[in-house]
Amino acid sequence: MLEVGIVGLPNSGKSTLFNTLLKKQVANVASYPFTTIEPNVGVVEVPDERLAKLASVINPEKIIPAVVKFIDIAGLVKNAHQGEGLGNQFLAKIREVDAVVQIIRAFKDESVSHYYGSIDPQRDKEIVDLELELGEIKKPTLYVVNVDDFGSDNGPDLVVNAKTGKGVDELIKKTYELLDLITFYTVKGNKEITAWSLKKGLTAFVAAEKVHTDMAKGFIKAEVIGFDDLVAAGSWLGAKSQGKVRLEGRDYLVKDGDVIEFKFNV
Repeated sequence: MLEVGIVGLPNSGKSTLFNTLLKKQVANVASYPFTTIEPNVGVVEVPDERLAKLASVINPEKIIPAVVKFIDIAGLVKNAHQGEGLGNQFLAKIREVDAVVQIIRAFKDESVSHYYGSIDPQRDKEIVDLELELGEIKKPTLYVVNVDDFGSDNGPDLVVNAKTGKGVDELIKKTYELLDLITFYTVKGNKEITAWSLKKGLTAFVAAEKVHTDMAKGFIKAEVIGFDDLVAAGSWLGAKSQGKVRLEGRDYLVKDGDVIEFKFNV
């Protein structure tokens, strides 16, 4: 599972944001390749309107969303790359993740002191950017401004209020895009719908392997229909009768929104 590290200066709202994300954590982590989650790791559900629409068509007993794994990394400070503020330890953790969410403080709160004494989002961004660069960390980064409230002067950055949770759903979606992920769906006996994340540009064979290694080993073909076509048809059988379900081979490039039934033999 791909990992996203939350970074920023101390007291920028990283832990507050992380705690807000934890409220969106999927409860049944046993469905995924680990069952024990460290306190600083959150496996967070990706908001997905399509999943709800598919559920209304198929009426399953169980719905399993796609997820993103977030890691709360302690605050970086100037000269972290030289070990300042245990910086080497924190930079080492950042090197392990696949993408970075940098949270930048724009909120004012006298009870929460700013590490450098004043609110200056541009300065703070530049400090963290420089430390990541000097630490030779080159990862895709999503910049997130943590504000008191939302206004017309927030600019082009993604903004959140980490305390209230406003903007957090959009943050999760943007992080998913940052990781270059798409979503495909499987339906198990009309009883279970699962949303799966997959790197853009990968094949049906790789998707099958993600669902279960046996599906890849004994891969025969994939029956595929786009999300919109399935919803319009009202059911899998209805879509088949209308000729909307396609047969694809192992080299088929999975598209965002594909609903796939893998045929395999083991």
